[in-house]
Amino acid sequence: MSFLGGVFGSPRDRFGKKILEQVRGYEVVEFARFDPEAFEIACRLRNGYAATLKLEMLYRRFGGKVGAELFAVIDSMLLPPAARESWDEVSPKLRPVVRRAGYGAVRVAEADSRDMVLTRPALPYLCELVVIDLPSTVQFVTRQDLSRWGVDEEQVYAVAHANLTELAMSTMTAFDQAEGVRVLDFTDDDGENYVGSLPLVAGWLAGVGARTGTTPLLFLPGHLGMLVVLGATPAAMPQLLALASERHEAALRPLSAVPYTVDDNGDLTPLRVPEDHPAYAEIRHAQAQLVVGAYRSQTENLREEDDREGAIMELLLVSAPDGSEYTMTSWTDGATNLLPAADFICFVTGDGDVFRVAWDDVSGLVPLELADEYDPPRFRVQDHPPAEVMARLRALAR
Repeated sequence: MSFLGGVFGSPRDRFGKKILEQVRGYEVVEFARFDPEAFEIACRLRNGYAATLKLEMLYRRFGGKVGAELFAVIDSMLLPPAARESWDEVSPKLRPVVRRAGYGAVRVAEADSRDMVLTRPALPYLCELVVIDLPSTVQFVTRQDLSRWGVDEEQVYAVAHANLTELAMSTMTAFDQAEGVRVLDFTDDDGENYVGSLPLVAGWLAGVGARTGTTPLLFLPGHLGMLVVLGATPAAMPQLLALASERHEAALRPLSAVPYTVDDNGDLTPLRVPEDHPAYAEIRHAQAQLVVGAYRSQTENLREEDDREGAIMELLLVSAPDGSEYTMTSWTDGATNLLPAADFICFVTGDGDVFRVAWDDVSGLVPLELADEYDPPRFRVQDHPPAEVMARLRALAR
């Protein structure tokens, strides 16, 4: 990074911060925050909307220049009608979307939007949300909306899935009996067709398998689009993982390079392979990337909260000398720690002693309290265990 870039930020950062100033100036906006990594502004309006302003297309359209014309477009995108639509009006516009676990979990005024934005687990470290698809933006459905509309969350998810039925059926024509390895690239460059949400529809990927006579693989490298692989062989898997990783790194909003498939019940699940599989290391790396990325975003969000609970510990991805990888977090003494799930816990003592112990070994000697209000999950611990337990843990260090 150049000196000026380091001091004043990149052009994209400056663009995002200028728009953030404009958005925060609206009387109807209760809270807004710029996420430079996702290049978007998340905000909550006083009428209950939880909205996301995606900046990439605006940046390209206006060449990174900020002016009256840009602000006029933002006005039209962000400021919805004062009156919330009725259930009958809004239900045809609902769509499901996949995001990293904890997406949208930010503090809003005196309320915590983890309890307001409608979300549920979809896959490990991925969650499902529902958006209202409007002409120029999307707005996330909140639990307040359910009360206004007089519906429950299952009904909202069911309707959002049903709204993809026509798309789900039309995509089936792309699948024939597989001969060799085939990679089908379903794109959604403008975010309008929601094809990347089809795996959320019950039975869709299983239907692909039934139609093609294969066990299909699925990749969701970014928040838009997807890759579906037919006839994958173990020998082809490293190359497929490399393709998914390349797409993941190039995505405007990276999601997951993990391969997914269907289990015996036809449900979506991460692909599991034995340690001697040709792509075992690549799959482990993709899984670790997903987990570390989800916790990184959560750590940043939680550390911004003025009334945060204790020390919010990071999750690190560590490369061993033999080329293997593992995740590790730290447990410091003398404070409440909120630990992410990890392969290893590093103990840092007051006298400067530092050692790491496998998570399973720690949990066998010390109760790790699940703090289930956090997504991805955190574990609440206090001071280090008593001296005799610490001695046993130190003996297990590796």
